Amino acid sequence: MTKNLIYLFLAGIVLLISPLALSAQQVDSILLGRDVYNWLAEPGPAGNLMRIYQSDSIGHAMQSKLLSDMTQGSKFNGFRVRIFFDNKQSARAESERIASEFSSVSPGIAVYRIYENPYFKVTVGDFRTKSEATRFMNSIKGIYPQAFITKDQINYPLQ
Repeated sequence: MTKNLIYLFLAGIVLLISPLALSAQQVDSILLGRDVYNWLAEPGPAGNLMRIYQSDSIGHAMQSKLLSDMTQGSKFNGFRVRIFFDNKQSARAESERIASEFSSVSPGIAVYRIYENPYFKVTVGDFRTKSEATRFMNSIKGIYPQAFITKDQINYPLQ
């Protein structure tokens, strides 16, 4: 019995401390902008309830870490959708046109136009998971049939 209590106690400690070890990149999109402890305290579908007692200093430390990551332009491993990739003579002008066109059609989505010798590339979005990038890519496949997902260092997504 006491052995089980010790394991339960250790599991509780790990559960309470583990959010401090997570980077903003690892927090699931469903939790973005939410206090995980308040979210866990909400009644579940069967009316079940979990109470977690956390010191204010831990909550403030988590919030300040996330806020500093967002405001300091921290980069994270993530995904973007490449909508243009070419090295023809007209590639520069075409990449400018496509980037401008995309910006006007989707003003809330970041557009990145780069030149990596010998290619001009237009990449859009800042997605933390491949599934988010895939959903977005599928939504624009009608306009950009050649679109594909790339791994990239992304800016902190604010949505």
